[in-house]
Amino acid sequence: MEKKLLIAVLIPPAVIIAYSLYFHIDFVNVLKTMDPALFGLFVVTYIGQLLILAVRDSRITKVPYFTAFKARLLGNAVGLVIPGWAGQDLARASVYSRYNQDLVKSFALSLTEAFYDVVIGSLMFLFLVEIRASPVDFIYILATLGNVVGWVAGTGYVIFTSKKVVKAEERIARFMKLENYYSLLQKGKDMVKEATTKESLVVNSLLTLLGYLVQSIAFYYIVPSFPLDVLVNMTYFAASLIPVPASSGFAELGLSIYFVPRVVVALRILELIDYSLGFLLIREISLKDLKRQFDEIRAYGKLSERPSA
Repeated sequence: MEKKLLIAVLIPPAVIIAYSLYFHIDFVNVLKTMDPALFGLFVVTYIGQLLILAVRDSRITKVPYFTAFKARLLGNAVGLVIPGWAGQDLARASVYSRYNQDLVKSFALSLTEAFYDVVIGSLMFLFLVEIRASPVDFIYILATLGNVVGWVAGTGYVIFTSKKVVKAEERIARFMKLENYYSLLQKGKDMVKEATTKESLVVNSLLTLLGYLVQSIAFYYIVPSFPLDVLVNMTYFAASLIPVPASSGFAELGLSIYFVPRVVVALRILELIDYSLGFLLIREISLKDLKRQFDEIRAYGKLSERPSA
């Protein structure tokens, strides 16, 4: 295992252990005394969310439903170690590419899924944060606001400039000596635009919202107030927007707004178990196949092949 990857794998448990030591919590005892009902509820609601999101993802990517479910499960697991597009988005794209036979198309559609994940999740957090506002929330407010602005502006630009020649893009491509990849950018834009219609925006947003609500049910076992449970879940989500492996440190900080340290440790363990389930499907990612596709991408497309204005 590469050194950087090993460090990323070790960071989440190290932070949980450090948090436990700081608050004088017996980490092992938390594991031994964990309520089986709570454990089962977390797993069931997590899988329930993925089953709902798989409906949305299969609509976007046009792959079989179970393939979309596997891609989502696997992508979340990889995202524990490698945050951002290089992690879960690329992991899902690698699964989709087995059916679409095109990594560029698959990755563009995977990013379209991420648009709904990030924007809807961020808006839910911002809408609910006043239920129990804390100075610590300022971190998550900045993270969610920044992501909403960035994703909406970026996706809007992609859709607006699809099938158009943007001279600034050409100049940047030439300056960075990326002329050979210009047609890939155009192809990715086209895929995003095709997958983003008025109807799909509404349906996919509602499915995403429903998925987060289902996942939030797990917290009702601890705090029987569903609006607060949703806020807790979305605070955890907001922490995931900060690019560190498994939201280490920021997740603990966010959960500490609502729970005592012992409960925070238990919840972090449960969340990591949930997301780690996807590693059971790690063989779905073929590194050899990914390398082949990247090799093809290096020789794919010329600036002269751009779409006409």
